[in-house]
Amino acid sequence: MYFDTRKEESGMLHKLKYILITIIILSLTFVCCMICYVSADGQLIYYEKSKNNLLNFNSTYDKVFYGLVSDAKEYIATGDASAKYKFTNDANDFISCNNANTNYLNFSDRGELSDFQLPDDHSTSADETLTTFSFDSKEQNMLLSYLNGYNQMLDIILSAVDQKDLSLFRSSTFYELYDAKIDLKNQYTAHYMDRIKEKEKNLQFFLHFISTFSIFIGTILALAVSKGVSLYLKNNQYNAYFNQLYSKAIENADVGMAIVDKHYKYEYMNATYKQLFNIQSPNPLGQTAFAVLPQEIAATLPSHSFAENKKNISLSYTYEGTMRYINYNCFAIFDDNDEPKFVTLIQDCTDSKRKDHELKQQLKEIEFFANAKSSFVANVSHEIKTPLNVICGMVHILKGTELTNKQNDILSKIHISSELLLNIINDVLDISKIQKSNFILYPSDFSLMNMLNESEEIFRPIIYNKGLEFIKDFKFPPDLCLSTDKTRLAQVLLNLINNACKFTTSGHIRLVIEQLDSQKNSVLLKFTLEDTGMGIDEEDIPKVFQEFEQLENHLTKQHQGTGLGLAICKHVVHAMGGDIWVESQKGTGSRFQFTIWTRTVDPALCDVSSTASGSLSVLNGEGHRVLVVEDTELNYEVTQNMLGDSHIICEHACDGQEAIDMCIKVPEDYYTLILMDIHMPNMDGYTAAEILKTEIGVTCPILALTATNIDAETKEKYKGIMDGFISKPFRYKEFYRALLPYFGSVQDSDSLSSSAESESPETPDNLNLAEAAKNLGCSEKQYIKHLTKFKTSYAHVDNDIQELLLDKNFTEAHRIAHSVKGLAGTLGLIPLQQVASELEEALKEESEKATTLLPMFRYELDGVCKEGSDCN
Repeated sequence: MYFDTRKEESGMLHKLKYILITIIILSLTFVCCMICYVSADGQLIYYEKSKNNLLNFNSTYDKVFYGLVSDAKEYIATGDASAKYKFTNDANDFISCNNANTNYLNFSDRGELSDFQLPDDHSTSADETLTTFSFDSKEQNMLLSYLNGYNQMLDIILSAVDQKDLSLFRSSTFYELYDAKIDLKNQYTAHYMDRIKEKEKNLQFFLHFISTFSIFIGTILALAVSKGVSLYLKNNQYNAYFNQLYSKAIENADVGMAIVDKHYKYEYMNATYKQLFNIQSPNPLGQTAFAVLPQEIAATLPSHSFAENKKNISLSYTYEGTMRYINYNCFAIFDDNDEPKFVTLIQDCTDSKRKDHELKQQLKEIEFFANAKSSFVANVSHEIKTPLNVICGMVHILKGTELTNKQNDILSKIHISSELLLNIINDVLDISKIQKSNFILYPSDFSLMNMLNESEEIFRPIIYNKGLEFIKDFKFPPDLCLSTDKTRLAQVLLNLINNACKFTTSGHIRLVIEQLDSQKNSVLLKFTLEDTGMGIDEEDIPKVFQEFEQLENHLTKQHQGTGLGLAICKHVVHAMGGDIWVESQKGTGSRFQFTIWTRTVDPALCDVSSTASGSLSVLNGEGHRVLVVEDTELNYEVTQNMLGDSHIICEHACDGQEAIDMCIKVPEDYYTLILMDIHMPNMDGYTAAEILKTEIGVTCPILALTATNIDAETKEKYKGIMDGFISKPFRYKEFYRALLPYFGSVQDSDSLSSSAESESPETPDNLNLAEAAKNLGCSEKQYIKHLTKFKTSYAHVDNDIQELLLDKNFTEAHRIAHSVKGLAGTLGLIPLQQVASELEEALKEESEKATTLLPMFRYELDGVCKEGSDCN
């Protein structure tokens, strides 16, 4: 309000200034107009007077001349001497006047003739004997001839008087001169009158214009004066109002205000200023701060200075045992006499300071509990991952033993559950990083095709176990190499595929990757994951990428998960500078799509050799020893069994100190590798590794085993101590790949093949066992187990379909045929897959062709589940 009113008052003053300037300009313009008008009007009067003077001049000349003629005739007729005397005097006067005017015309400049004389006439007043004319050259010449004509006529009259001969008045010469005089008079009079009238006409137009313009200027001037008067009166009212308002506002404001002069003596202070500084003096004006303020307060105040304004200074002082805080502002102004004044503003902020302190304490508590939560999550994840590592390891060990079909089924479920639990833990840790803004990408150079092949090893069994068809549509150069976070990109794909599998019971899952745009060192990729699942309601689509958001009711929930996978996908894609979205309709499936710009690298500088392997690779461990430093016996057993498959000799230390003691007793190159757990009693892994590297002088690589997620800062911190990090629980392929640089690898296909021959049931004649295992992403031994399970489950499915056809239950028959088609394709049973596909299509259309296809289907099925197999 204060600033608005001050602004309005300042605006009024500016308007008054501009209006005053306008009034002055308009007034000067109006005066100039009036001067021009008066001057023009005077000129117009002059022109009228000139015309009258000319007519008077002509009349007087004629009158005097005719008087001379009359006197001459009277004298000639009477011979009276007095008449002759009178004539002689008048003639001399006329001749004198006429000669004077003639001389004046001859010798004066062209233009205004101000000394022109009239001949003596008793009826003419004395002040009219001199007449002003404004003749042009033509008029002057005609007037000169006119006057000369009078002289010539006068000579005849004088001759007539001397000769007393009246006949001279009737002579042709006299009449010719008389007529010529009349013509000249008429000519120059008419010419003069026309010229003066033209000037009068122009002058009258100018007078009309100037009078109209003067009226306009006068009207504007009157309006400006009235506006100025109005603003002046209004400004006075504002001044009176706001002077009262400001004085009241300042007196009653919760901000203390004081004004001191150049001698630092108070000229003004409001009540709040007195109250905040506890000023007890009844009349503090005219005194300095040290004279009226308590000593502890006066000593706290900063000194006044012309050099700079002091704004937003926080001051504190103790008064009567209480700490007080104020905000202090000071600035200089100058009065009408250009004398400096200092305006000081103070505001009590003791309560706000106290609240700030309380908020900071609360923030510290919140940060403490947030860190405690993060620590709790990290510790719990470590504690969960430790036994989970044992579970995953034991599952891997059991897969290599002879198991019954039921045991295989139980083991598969344990494996799936452990993987699910591990994914949940990792998702929770990722969300924890995201919420702490500690989510970091770690770019590396890799082949996109190789990354997809490696990922396919993981998700292919998930898709095919549900009887779904997996379709790949890649529209990018096969040798395309990227520089981005490979692990996170694979995580997004796996999360999207897992999500699609979770909500799709039949049909297909289609992965499309296309290159939308490319520049010199970057490429825009679009990933599309399409499924034929249950779809999403339109109103639920905005919730899909929210954390912990699941579209199923928790009471009727049919699918596992925490609701974090898609939220993590969104954060990862956004961290990569991309965007992710979903298109879906209920009942028709979904299309999850995301785009990312990523830097490209030269394939020659990138390892484009495929690391994905269809068969299991083991390490070349003959003659190698590994020291496993692990406080948990089960974890050591898992690691020992996994390394034992590669004939690696393992030795065990229960903690860091025992590992140091063992390394001291053996030669320098005794161990090929040390696998060091981080969290152990007595001495942790970091401390033990540092002692081994810096004090003992161990040169073999040390790899950290940890169930805690390791960030970049930790990796950098222990870069010279730890040669790498392996996360628990182990996925055996990732575990082997981490150890591969230190041992190399050998294919175990020979042993597996021999094992398969001794343990496997008979396989179809047209089946390439190695190729089928490669396509499924497992070893030949594992493939044979999958094939055995297929034979056990689907040996008599042809009879089931036949019974369903008899009952006209095409829907269920179609579902069974679809499942057989998908599993047959997964297992590489191409003939069975083809006929199952034709049967599925016929059942979908409820065609009679299904009856004719059933024998062909039974034949191919029997070819797989033939006699001598494990089929029932």
